[in-house]
Amino acid sequence: MRPRPRGGSRPSRVGHLLRQILADILLTRVADPRLGELTITAVDMSPDLKLARVVLLVRQGADPEEIVAALDRALGFIKAEVAREHILRTMPEFSFLPDESLEKAEKLEMLLQAARKKSERETDR
Repeated sequence: MRPRPRGGSRPSRVGHLLRQILADILLTRVADPRLGELTITAVDMSPDLKLARVVLLVRQGADPEEIVAALDRALGFIKAEVAREHILRTMPEFSFLPDESLEKAEKLEMLLQAARKKSERETDR
């Protein structure tokens, strides 16, 4: 039995627990080597626990669309393995989404650098 996360709302606790379970399944039980190219960064649960949005960080060089397609093909197996854990009465519907936060952070950093350079050029005049 897994330790129960403390604090927070029930959907966030279930999401945290599902994140741990999914990571274990993908790491140790799924045979597809492409699924070793990802990290689960978050599982956001709907308030009624019927929908689970799984946010994935794909390693550099791997195709996010290919990874999501591989996860969709393995979904039946993943659901069966999650059901073995007996954490929910009903199985949520899973949707897999690539984590775009790093890309957004890089774009923001580039914009900030451009603004700093522009500011430096204006102060040099």
